[in-house]
Amino acid sequence: MRVLSTVFLAACLMTALPGMAHAADIARLEWGSFIVEDDTSDGWATYKYVPSDDGRSITMTFAPLEAKADGTTAEAKSRLVGHYDVIQPKIDSFTNYVVLVEGHVIKSGGSLTRLILNIGSTEKTIEWAPGQSASEKFNRKIDFALPSEGRLPAPFIVSIEAYARKDGPSDAAYVSVETLTITAANAMVVSN
Repeated sequence: MRVLSTVFLAACLMTALPGMAHAADIARLEWGSFIVEDDTSDGWATYKYVPSDDGRSITMTFAPLEAKADGTTAEAKSRLVGHYDVIQPKIDSFTNYVVLVEGHVIKSGGSLTRLILNIGSTEKTIEWAPGQSASEKFNRKIDFALPSEGRLPAPFIVSIEAYARKDGPSDAAYVSVETLTITAANAMVVSN
């Protein structure tokens, strides 16, 4: 009896609110191909990108994108810049997107490593500053706000730069990005 009343109530609401979109009406984001604009890592041929089944996220896998300063190399950087031509259905609106970046960092106290991420249209930096040693696999989640209309930037820029610098002859620094996952978050259903 409870199941029938719930189904009846849902049917009544759908009839009473004809201008409102329902969960079944939400379409997929279409990410398209990743268009490379600059790749100093020379590794794009081995990179992969895979959208999720619901189209709300895309995962980029690198081989890895890295920077290493050791021995006679005092400073190193590697960069990948490109974009997606994301197709966002008019019915879809989001409050933000979340970027999960995973990789490795190894550094001595007198060195610096940093990742500069320009995703969408906003730049964020992850840094392991001089004075701290590190040897770890890391994952960082970064939140990017969207304008009030809830549309992803078009084109959707993805720029990643890995940077490493050592100051003394016995210092060393290494940082890499192995995966980057971008997820459109907090979907809002807009009316027709």
